[in-house]
Amino acid sequence: MHKLSGIAQWYAALLFAAVLLSMTTAAQAERVALVVGNAQYENTQPLANPRNDAEAVAAALRNLGFDVFDGYDLTRNAFEELIRDFARGAQDADAAVLYYAGHGLEVGNINYLVPVDANIRDETDLKFETVTLDDIIGFMERENRTNLIFLDACRDNPMARNLSLNMGTRSVAVGRGLAPVETGVGTLIAYATQPGNVALDGVGRHSPFTDALLDHIATPDLDVEIMMRSVRRDVMQKTGGQQIPWSSSSLTGSFIFQNKPAQSALPASVPPVSTPKPATPAPQATPDPAPEIELSSVTPDGAEKPEVAATPPQIEQPDERELARGLQTELNRLGCNAGAPDGIWGRKSRAALALLAKHAPAAKIAGLEPTEALLHHAEQLEGRICPLICAVTENLINGACQRKTCAKGQRLSSRGQCYTPQATTARTRSAPKSSSSCFTYNGQTYCD
Repeated sequence: MHKLSGIAQWYAALLFAAVLLSMTTAAQAERVALVVGNAQYENTQPLANPRNDAEAVAAALRNLGFDVFDGYDLTRNAFEELIRDFARGAQDADAAVLYYAGHGLEVGNINYLVPVDANIRDETDLKFETVTLDDIIGFMERENRTNLIFLDACRDNPMARNLSLNMGTRSVAVGRGLAPVETGVGTLIAYATQPGNVALDGVGRHSPFTDALLDHIATPDLDVEIMMRSVRRDVMQKTGGQQIPWSSSSLTGSFIFQNKPAQSALPASVPPVSTPKPATPAPQATPDPAPEIELSSVTPDGAEKPEVAATPPQIEQPDERELARGLQTELNRLGCNAGAPDGIWGRKSRAALALLAKHAPAAKIAGLEPTEALLHHAEQLEGRICPLICAVTENLINGACQRKTCAKGQRLSSRGQCYTPQATTARTRSAPKSSSSCFTYNGQTYCD
């Protein structure tokens, strides 16, 4: 009986490991991110690093199992369209991340993210030329989940200075950097520097804030709030204390970007269980350390019964993540665009498999989950199976997607249409009133 209980423990450990692995994989699959990097501004000073920063963060998040919606050097129309796609994609997610690098403005305690085509002359233009941070947070907080926001948008902005000059006596409403944001429960906001201050763009490939974020985001088993302490320490060290990252959190639980790889819960072997010694010692062969099931040494009538020993079957179950990674690699080879082969089987991987089933009906794909048989079948396919699908801003030319071109003087919209931008006329400002003033008192006129 003791040996049977040991076998039961062995199988229980096997079941526990399988359940733990499936839970970890499912949890990571429902994570989305919106990543934007704006650098090539048309009407103000361009920035060196936001695109580099955003591309690196997008790659890191994909490697961590996020479904990433990313865009670079976005016009206002393209920015809004990407936000719309992200909001739809985040509806069933357990965690959502926003990362923005580029110019930002704070006016009247409202934070504005600046598209590359923004032309801000006065306060009226803010509503029509920028994207408000509050709107994006509003989309994110519609769902009861963990929301993480990283803003590397506190960089020195000439538009803020010009706007301050044009607003005259109301220029006090234009702040340096970004303002603190009131959020709902379950949200963390991390700023590249403290509120009211400006962050450095950096002299290397990345800004100090994003460089530190990339150093720590994939650390296994590191809670995001503890991670921000490490980011803050690194940035202060790199900038000599000039820049201090700031964060505001209403998280109610822990969030980890990179879960620690699950340790196998299976024992190397079932430990031998001691049995009562027989009354009369007899020489015995050394027992096999492998677990055995001894039903009985004798029959009911006392006759010796042949020894029956059973070794638990060696169940060779393929690693689920390796299986998913292999199938993702094959789907990409066949042109079905499963995304980064990271072993996280999410919506994009299932969509790629569904596309393969559509264009390779002979495959007879019964479900949208990875199996060994499906991987083996995909390995036998040759050439491109799924058709190349270009974005609305691209044309399929000679088997490759190429960005559409417009006539001179026209621009390409995010919907793939060429348009002629309306010419903007500079406003003429009225001459300032004379600083002298006169007034009448008791019938006499006095002037200063």
